[in-house]
Order: sequence, then C-alpha cells, then structure tokens
Amino acid sequence: MRRSDIRSIASLFLALVICAGCSTFSLGRSSEPLTDFASATSRFDGHSWSPDGHWLAAESADDFITLFSADGQLVNTLSLGCYLGSGLEDIAWLPDGRLSCFVDKAPPQLGLFTLDQAGKVTKKTTIPVPINPHMVVLAIQWNPYTPWLATIANSQVGNIHIPTLYISDLAGHLLFAPMLLDADTLDWSHDGKTLALVQINRDTGNGNIELLHFQQTPAGTLTVTNTQQLVAGTASGENVEWSPSDRWLVCHHGTYESEDYLFLLATDGSGKQVKLTSSTTDGQLGFPSWSPDGKRLIVTRASDGALLSLDIAAVLKEKGVQP
Repeated sequence: MRRSDIRSIASLFLALVICAGCSTFSLGRSSEPLTDFASATSRFDGHSWSPDGHWLAAESADDFITLFSADGQLVNTLSLGCYLGSGLEDIAWLPDGRLSCFVDKAPPQLGLFTLDQAGKVTKKTTIPVPINPHMVVLAIQWNPYTPWLATIANSQVGNIHIPTLYISDLAGHLLFAPMLLDADTLDWSHDGKTLALVQINRDTGNGNIELLHFQQTPAGTLTVTNTQQLVAGTASGENVEWSPSDRWLVCHHGTYESEDYLFLLATDGSGKQVKLTSSTTDGQLGFPSWSPDGKRLIVTRASDGALLSLDIAAVLKEKGVQP
C-alpha cells in the first residue's frame, strides 16, 4: 500500500467525523473562494504546475499522470511508466517545460518527456541520477532557473535507511555532497536560491522547516551559504509550497484528533502565520500547489481526492496580507 493511501484512509475518517451532517464545504465568507477545479476522475495525491502555468500535472492513485489545462479541463491521461509508488513528489517540471519522473519501476533512470500543445508526448529521453539503486525516492524537484535536480532518496547506513538529499545536473553529475537529513519533502524557492525541507517529527507528526541557501561556485558545484530554521508545525510527509513572491510558504497543519488547516508561514524568520482554511468548515485539504500567476492554490480534498481551487489572491486581500 502506498504511503499516501494510508494517510488517505485516515484522512477520510477524519473528514467524515468532522463534517457529519454537512452537505457542503465553505470558508464561511460572503464570496466563495474555494471551488471545484476539475471533475473527480480519480483520487489525486501530489500535483504540480508547469513553469508557464499552462498545465497542472496530477498524480493519481492508479499510477497515471493526469494533465489538466489551467482552467481545470482534462487534457490527457499519461501512462509513462513512471515510478509513483513511494512519495508525494514523484513528478517534476524542468525549467524548459519538460515533465520528468523516474521510469522502469526502479530509480535511478529519470525520464524526460516533451509535450506538445495538445498535451501529448512527442519525445522521451532518459538521464541518470546519482542515487543508490533500488532505494525509495521520497521527492524530486527541478530548480526553476537552472537544471539542478534536488532528490530526497533513502540511502543505506548499516542496516538503516536514512533520507538523503542529492543535487545533480542533466549529465548525472553530483553538484553537492549527499546530505543525510530527517526530511521527506522539499521545495525550491522561485528565485532558485533556497531549498525548503520539511523535517520529520516522529512524535507529533508535525515538524519544522529547514531552509538551505545555495550559491554556485566557480567550478559549477553548489555550496550552502546559510541555513535557517522556521518553526512551523507543518505536517510531516506533505509538501510545502513557496508563494511566487517567496515571502511565504503554504503549509499543512495535520492532525487526526482535532481541526487541521492550511496556513501561510513567513519565510523571513518572524514566525508570522496566516490561517487559510479549516477542516471544520472546508474539509481536510492538503498537497497545495500555487499557480505561477499567484492567483490560485490547487489543493486535494481528503474525503474523495478531488482537486479544488482556492482563490488565494482574494483570501490574502481580505486578510490584508501582502502576497
């Protein structure tokens, strides 16, 4: 069973308990910022916008990638032989608009797929990724400006598997010495200089965020110039997402005992948080993906795996928050 399937079962139970007697979800405002994005053709886990905002690619529970247009229309269902069984960030867009995923059911071969205007694959190439074969991959993401691939994959230390960060280029060369860490999701900032890592808290299920600030050396490798800890209380095992301005990270505070919610966390270290949703009124929402134009946040509803669209621009305006 996929790790995300286990969470989905528990999430469904919570949603049913919290929303017993509720017929609809709303944010309790005069205008309705939370709407359906796409028809529930499947149960979706992670999803990601293309760099130009033209496509939204969503991972389905049946190991397909569903491609939607920016207005939520179903464009294509892609069966690419992708390895989608381990993490929540198993697909990633390159800066040039190609889609990538690990193929052949076992890393470290990464498939790069060129799509035409109809969302059909016109070309496929593969590149090596310098991680240990047959290790579980937890997350992948390309830097938005430079083809640097950040990967979190297990490495074996003795008899223990430990999450490890790798950063490599298109030729399969390591740009950064592998770093052992206790994190399982990541996200590059939009300026391409900072990587956010969600730390695992095995006691509470909610962890903090570590920011790694990178600089490229004259030799072309990467070095960490600064690290920063953000006290977040965000759900382990789920992604965080930078706002287009890089001022905020959208996070998920998850719990199976009481209200959980999506919230914004300031990236300046001030600790400021802005609550966006509530499971008591909106249902349990997760896996946020911020549109490149900054106007929408696509989220997954735990009860049925449907994709919803949150008018994040309207919410921030109402709360008087600078995007």
